[in-house]
Amino acid sequence: MSTNYHASTVDWLGTWIASGNVEPGQTLKVEAALCEELGVSRTVIREAIKTLVAKGMLEVGPKVGTRVLPVRSWNLFDPQVVGWLAKKGLSEKFVMDLLDLRRTIEPMAVRWACERASPEQIVEILAAYSELAGSLGDKGDYNRADQRFHEAVLAASHNQFIEQMLPALGTLLAVSFEVTSAAPQELGKTLPLHKELADAIATRDAARGVWACMSLIEEATVTISRYYAMQPSPAVTQSVLEPA
Repeated sequence: MSTNYHASTVDWLGTWIASGNVEPGQTLKVEAALCEELGVSRTVIREAIKTLVAKGMLEVGPKVGTRVLPVRSWNLFDPQVVGWLAKKGLSEKFVMDLLDLRRTIEPMAVRWACERASPEQIVEILAAYSELAGSLGDKGDYNRADQRFHEAVLAASHNQFIEQMLPALGTLLAVSFEVTSAAPQELGKTLPLHKELADAIATRDAARGVWACMSLIEEATVTISRYYAMQPSPAVTQSVLEPA
């Protein structure tokens, strides 16, 4: 079986489900219909479904068929799953829960970074800040630099569990930054706080670092709340799948 066929089928199905084309509890079309629609073999479809089962998006049973599970069952620490959800546009609840996660993890990570960062990691954090400061002219570059900066801070915590979560946390941070930078006037607004955070780690000032970190998160909360207050109500997506 071609790896490319498998990857593209997983991506298509994952995006399709995450985009709201099927509600939790509904079943997918029969394998033959999916094969015809996607132009792949049943083996490719079955392997793709197994991948989505492993990601918590689907369940397979002898009587219920292949059924979509609620989002709360999905592996939200899987960067691919978060990417599929982000294509549709994330709900305010999702992003606010993400901010709660940041409040839980980042301040302690910053405290540890102030205590444990190696000289090389301090150089990396300061370089990431410089890149951020030099990226104000382009939202995409700015968001990538912002993600690099925060990932460098998290890595400097020297906590093996946080380090293993970095790919997922990086993707989740990118989602948060995409929302907060949606308004052009917001770009660079928190740059002074990023400098405070970088300088605090460089000087081993944990209290200053934690303050800067919490201030960044609270600024993001205000910006995101304002952003969602201006958005129209989401349209109801018509399902193209068969009900359970």
